[in-house]
Amino acid sequence: MGIRIRVLWLIVLAVLASGLARAEHSRDWSKFVLKVEVTHADHSQELGSAVPLAGTHMITNCHVLRETTDIQVANSERQWHATMANSDAYRDLCFLDVPDYQGPAVPMAGAEETRVGMRVLAVGYSDGLFAVHQGQIKGLHTCPCDGGRVIQTSAPFDRGASGGGLFDSNGRLVGILTFKSQAGGDFHFALPVGWLRNLARKQLQALRGEHPFWEHPGQGSGYFLAACALDAKKHWGPLSDMASEWTRQEADNPEAWMALGRARLGLNRPETAAAAFRQVLLLDPSHEEARWELQKLEFELDKPLLDPGTADTASSQLSRGP
Repeated sequence: MGIRIRVLWLIVLAVLASGLARAEHSRDWSKFVLKVEVTHADHSQELGSAVPLAGTHMITNCHVLRETTDIQVANSERQWHATMANSDAYRDLCFLDVPDYQGPAVPMAGAEETRVGMRVLAVGYSDGLFAVHQGQIKGLHTCPCDGGRVIQTSAPFDRGASGGGLFDSNGRLVGILTFKSQAGGDFHFALPVGWLRNLARKQLQALRGEHPFWEHPGQGSGYFLAACALDAKKHWGPLSDMASEWTRQEADNPEAWMALGRARLGLNRPETAAAAFRQVLLLDPSHEEARWELQKLEFELDKPLLDPGTADTASSQLSRGP
């Protein structure tokens, strides 16, 4: 039974990946994301990316625009002068006004449509070169910055893509590419479109600070940044300790239990890992990362972990400790 389920799931993933590959080649993505060229007060230059919004406005990351004296936006054909408009440095989102720009606005996905497992494309000017990379959403993280959840994706991007777009297979904007773990792996992060909408309507509560929340991980920016850093470095013991505390503080947060499950897997404790992943699905039945981990553990433990009849064992397995 488990083998049949896994084979079927692999087929589904292959079909989804095929659809995303078609989307990658069927659109002129250069119309969706432009290059940002910034000159600083010391005459040094920096590259970033920007996504066109309604009218003459574009969105990019504030960290790209720090201490700038000149901002230029360009595509493969021409260049435009830009100025900074409304901004939220803590959430790392800045609007640009580009008076002479004429181009299509990028459609946005609904924040409620974003889910773990969704296939996505990261589009931006990585290292100054236009690039489109496939991946999927690996996690959705709550943050003191209200208005949406920070998106963790396996779709890779590099320096210069900051301010670029994370898109679904229909070409709709899902998030703004912003930062990644220096340790590599599936730890690339985008800011949610809900923040864009609320910032445009000035419905976000202003948070003080000149630096974005992600640059100084700590209690003020939530557990997830520190947990992802430990996960990326495979520091399973410290991650297990942190995730245990995280699940106590935020028992209804699926990503806290996901971090605990990954830590227990790394410590070779598959039973308690499975219990944590099952708790993820109890909180978020659409969480495909947890479902995939359980399907793999079905082979290792030789029992139907996705069977609703075993749901009552999850809490007892976790209560027995690490």
